[in-house]
Amino acid sequence: MARPDSAPRSRSRFAMALRRFRANPMAMIGLAILLALVAVAVFGPMWWVYGYAEITPDLSQAPSWAHPLGTDTLGRDMLAMAMRGLQQSLLIAGTVALIASLIGTVLGVISGYIGGLVDASIMRLVDLVLTIPTIALAAFLGNAMSDSGVSWLGLSLVLGALFWTSVARLVRGVSLSLREMPFIKAAKVMGAGPVRIMARHMIPNVADHIIVSTALLVGVAILSETGLSFLGFGVRPPDTSLGLLISNAQTAVLTRPWLFYAPGILIILIVLSINYVGEGLRDAFNPKAAPTNPLVAHRTRAKAGTAVPATRPDAVVDITDFRVTFPNVERPAVDGITLHIARGEVLALVGESGSGKSLTSLAIAGLLPVGAEASGGVRINGEDVTGLGFAQWRRYRGRRIATILQDPSTSLNPVLTIGAQFHETMAVAGPISRTESRRRATELMALMAIRDPESRLDQYPHQMSGGIRQRVVIAMAMIHKPELIIADEPTTALDVTVQAQVLDSLRIAREQTGAAMLFITHDLALVAGVADRVAVMREGRIVEQKPVRDLFAAPEHDYTKRLLSLAPRLDQVASKGAFPRAGEPLLRLEGLSRHFLRPRSKTLSASDRVIHALCDVSFDLMPGETLGIVGESGSGKTTLLNTVLGLLAPSAGRVIFAGEDLAAPKARLKASGDMSVVFQDPYASLDPRMTVRELLAEPAQIHGGRAVAERARRVLDQVRLPASALDRFPHEFSGGQRQRIAIARALMLEPRLVVLDEPVSALDVSIQRDIMALLGELKRELGVAYLLVAHDIAVVAELSDRIGVMYGGQMLELGDTAQVIGAPVHPYTKVLLDAVPVPDPVAERARRDRGRVASWPTPSDPLPACTVSGLHT
Repeated sequence: MARPDSAPRSRSRFAMALRRFRANPMAMIGLAILLALVAVAVFGPMWWVYGYAEITPDLSQAPSWAHPLGTDTLGRDMLAMAMRGLQQSLLIAGTVALIASLIGTVLGVISGYIGGLVDASIMRLVDLVLTIPTIALAAFLGNAMSDSGVSWLGLSLVLGALFWTSVARLVRGVSLSLREMPFIKAAKVMGAGPVRIMARHMIPNVADHIIVSTALLVGVAILSETGLSFLGFGVRPPDTSLGLLISNAQTAVLTRPWLFYAPGILIILIVLSINYVGEGLRDAFNPKAAPTNPLVAHRTRAKAGTAVPATRPDAVVDITDFRVTFPNVERPAVDGITLHIARGEVLALVGESGSGKSLTSLAIAGLLPVGAEASGGVRINGEDVTGLGFAQWRRYRGRRIATILQDPSTSLNPVLTIGAQFHETMAVAGPISRTESRRRATELMALMAIRDPESRLDQYPHQMSGGIRQRVVIAMAMIHKPELIIADEPTTALDVTVQAQVLDSLRIAREQTGAAMLFITHDLALVAGVADRVAVMREGRIVEQKPVRDLFAAPEHDYTKRLLSLAPRLDQVASKGAFPRAGEPLLRLEGLSRHFLRPRSKTLSASDRVIHALCDVSFDLMPGETLGIVGESGSGKTTLLNTVLGLLAPSAGRVIFAGEDLAAPKARLKASGDMSVVFQDPYASLDPRMTVRELLAEPAQIHGGRAVAERARRVLDQVRLPASALDRFPHEFSGGQRQRIAIARALMLEPRLVVLDEPVSALDVSIQRDIMALLGELKRELGVAYLLVAHDIAVVAELSDRIGVMYGGQMLELGDTAQVIGAPVHPYTKVLLDAVPVPDPVAERARRDRGRVASWPTPSDPLPACTVSGLHT
């Protein structure tokens, strides 16, 4: 049954943007100033008694009632000339900004999206234009056009043709990152062409940058026109502009300063008003942006007058009756929690997104977000830290408190080598030589079981896998032997084998430093082998707190019981029956291979340059069947999906769908109506500038479907969302709801195959369970087939009829779920199964104590060689 539906909210995109713009006070001030300037420029000359070219007998007169802004040496009224100058400058600036933005946006988006030779050609054109002396060329061409009677329009065309490069480079840079976003890939899988993708997805998502660049160009155009007029190559007398007025007044700066007042102030007002309006438009047309007011400052602060109770003698951290609130939010984000962490103890803080667990860790490290108000007691080693300033917190962060975040790529500087980052961290405690910092870094990395640590120090973060990056972060956390280590979801994005290795590294770090540890996660099963005590958090409150064995053995709170019940168990899926395999397969892969080439190097032979991402992969997928593919990062799972979806072309082999080889463009376009995709990240897989209505309508628009509105409501009902969701933007939903929207989009054309790329790995365990249940229901109701890829073998086992195990681009094992889980044949499959955490503290610690963390291949189990297109490694 669908959720109760409220009255649909029909919201005009323009009306919403107008409301957001009006909520920004600085934008409204800027608009008021700009409108006033335009009104003066348009209507002022109509009611003023003097014309801008009219000469009066009042020569060089100071401001008076007759001439409020005075007169120049020829007796011309400065107010009339200022209004005419304002008119000309607004025309020039607006025209230049419009021309430059249009050219720059079009070329920038084309360059960033298409890439290759097109990108190189456009960037060389940009370089060529940038080498031209802009002022000199504008002076020459503007002068020639002025002689021909073109005047301000000619000058505007010249400047616009020269200033587009800044917009093009900015838009191109943003487009390069956008083209790899999942929502762009989803559009390609739907069958959208390049023009549609650039117009419907790329340009709206670079609009923020375009608006700001256009606003800046207005100021640049006015200043350039001022400079050209100052040199005598701008607007020609008897006409005038603000730049020409300043140029004419240069010789009278001391004797007749009033000549500067009007043009100077008007230029400042134009630039400021345009910038404020531009920022307001940027926020108004960005549905995720919150209206800002730079006149109001929000600061994180602790409420005064809160009594801080005495700390426990053995506690490194003691939190008492601690609250965190935000302005205009009724419910506290953290609501009166009390907990402590003893020396050498591991406290697991467990809860779903929004429970307040990360805010608690930020409070301990003094990193609460702007606008937060904290009250209650936070003591570290008996010292109250609630009122510390920035300089005082530096004594704690990094030295006494080390933080390990979920994504190691955000913790490491991408432009510094690992060795340089170790040296920088060590230098916080005092001067240290490069040799000594390198020696200590090597020791710490070796302790974290990082192979060849000496050479790793010369690498950059992007040259390492996620697991190695996380172990580097853990090694850095050990440098100053902290008293407390905060590990905030440190293994969420990692494969099960890498996850086990990282957990082992955390255990070593704690033992070597003697630190207490706050381990934050949403997965109760994960803490079975890690924690000494567990605190379960929900809606800002601690609902249960016990030693880990007691909590797993006898949970008291219903929420704790629910979290424990949600963990997938391999022993519960090993009894699955075999899927009936009769008839023709829906999808067939025949010897599918995909290789990439490393850049040419004198040290690399032709065969060494080849990276075999896929090697001779073959399988069939029947209608209505679910095939799950598992393997570590780098095993080739994602490359396999991208090749099936047409995002990558195979180097060898064939992808056959419904009996047709998808190598032909027409066959691929036809298949795009029967094949859809759901990506891992629900935040990135939906275009943030489109409403749900527009997102669901797009597949039908591409393939010419009818009754789009009725179909959209039906698929929303299938994924258990109300029709009122149609007029909302993706950011207005939770992560689980976003993934339901992505599934609804995938079902719009009633596909026969849905490709699922890590569909639940970014979600909390309870939401994972909801999405998994939904996928199962849809499969039974619609008879759709799934090709599922995930690194969590327990999730794959629960959803799949068959499982394929990949490593190094090869399919090492393929069989029915019960066989692969219950009686695996390949040693790598056994390694994967052994790395899955068990939600049982006794069993999990027994496995840890006997050395659970394993790897494959071993010297006795070499990976078979791979030959593709005559190249052999």
